Amino acid sequence: MTSPLSVPHLTTDDGCKLWTHVSGSGPRVALVHGGPGWWDVFHDLSLPGFTLHRWDQRGCGRSDRRGPYTLERYVADLATVAGPEPCIVIGHSWGASLALEFAQAHPHAVDRLVLVSSVGLDGPPADYRRRVAELLAGTPEADPWIAQISVNIADRATAVARSRRLNTPWFEPNLACAEALRAELHALPDRAAACARVVVPTLLVHGAEDLRPPYVTDSLLDALPNAERVVLDGVGHYPWVEDPDGFQRVVREFLVS
Repeated sequence: MTSPLSVPHLTTDDGCKLWTHVSGSGPRVALVHGGPGWWDVFHDLSLPGFTLHRWDQRGCGRSDRRGPYTLERYVADLATVAGPEPCIVIGHSWGASLALEFAQAHPHAVDRLVLVSSVGLDGPPADYRRRVAELLAGTPEADPWIAQISVNIADRATAVARSRRLNTPWFEPNLACAEALRAELHALPDRAAACARVVVPTLLVHGAEDLRPPYVTDSLLDALPNAERVVLDGVGHYPWVEDPDGFQRVVREFLVS
């Protein structure tokens, strides 16, 4: 049975159906998943006292597999999900970049901003691909996608199992979407200057063991007028999965302060 809080789909102004799921009660939180080209993996995220709006981005997961795959369109889609009133926005990885673009375009639509496992303004460090390759070489998993995701989990003993749960249900990644959005994001001029428009309180949450180390977000700390950072020990790229209590504590403290 569908929960009365759940709306199976929202329809954008250009007719694209976006899968959505709403749970909880309290101040509204729009959750922006990573990728691009992936789908919502926030099913294990818990924030009691808040209403969580999950969704699959255009072209991904349970949403219509159609473009255009542009930042402007994705920002507009997030505006549809977030609704007409200011709300909290939490973005993970690529979703942190999209959440930041949304906050820049609609500064009065965001009450508070949480950027989880962001790659900052300059992307991963120079040794990122080498470190990924080293971990993949020692990962006993036949599925290349699950193996790729598992390198982002700090605890190698549980990495594959956690990656499977994180990505259940499983959908086909949208590579065309990923390539288009990454290319457009990388081509943006002077992203640091645009951050000056984001004056709302902003929290950066990062895992100490992320292959994209916490220092990659130094650029955001410098560019955002009202940002702070919390680093969780023993955690990789998925803090709410690897340290759910610690993640919930730091995010709740920030949201109610």
